[in-house]
Amino acid sequence: MDETSTQTINVTTNPSTVKESDVLELLDADELVFYHAIRTDLDTLQRVPQQQTIDNILNFSKGLR
Repeated sequence: MDETSTQTINVTTNPSTVKESDVLELLDADELVFYHAIRTDLDTLQRVPQQQTIDNILNFSKGLR
């Protein structure tokens, strides 16, 4: 039977204190290949919503109370 384990990476998520190069140093080869494979997909998920969108979400959530 094989034994598996998951490496725990404790990193600060504040982008001003975390640099991509610092995180990449902690990854092994398989994790690095996986990261580069999904990096463009992750970049497309990053969005900056318009203020109107934020206001609509807040108004909707207030209406649920």
